[in-house]
Amino acid sequence: MEYLILFYEFLKTGLFAVGGGYATIPFLFQMTKVHNWFNQNELINMIAISNITPGPVGINMATYSGFKTLKITGSFITTFAIILGPFILTLITIYFLNKFKNSKTLNQIFIALRPTSCALLTYVVLRLIYDNVYNLKTLNIKAFIILIILFIFYPFMKKRPSLIIFSGGILGIIFNCF
Repeated sequence: MEYLILFYEFLKTGLFAVGGGYATIPFLFQMTKVHNWFNQNELINMIAISNITPGPVGINMATYSGFKTLKITGSFITTFAIILGPFILTLITIYFLNKFKNSKTLNQIFIALRPTSCALLTYVVLRLIYDNVYNLKTLNIKAFIILIILFIFYPFMKKRPSLIIFSGGILGIIFNCF
């Protein structure tokens, strides 16, 4: 039964994570609340590892989640499930886009999906900041300083997310030495 639930959750994630790999994060965040597959700290680690490993972030996170949950079998299930939905949707979309490429309604739907994805991502980001920087009614000064430093330097490194993650790791090591 766990295999079916895992498949369903990642099929749903693949179908509704409009906007790319980072759009899977709200779904993974929700899974931390509903299932005991992984917790928020593990989710943050997943995001970091998925960013520094080759391949699409969403698929990397699904594969990592599946492995964390049900080892190798889970990896295959989640990777297949997260790809299946978008694959089918892409085939259907190509058909309808060619058929209705001048439709104002279809264009409005796609325009409306962009802020929807932004709202989901913003909620998760704010929630992760709250849970990890301002945790248990106490401000984690080290985490806050790392967040500010990376936020300031982000415009200079934005085309290299792995560099940002690597820098965060180095800052974490430096701050733990003090």
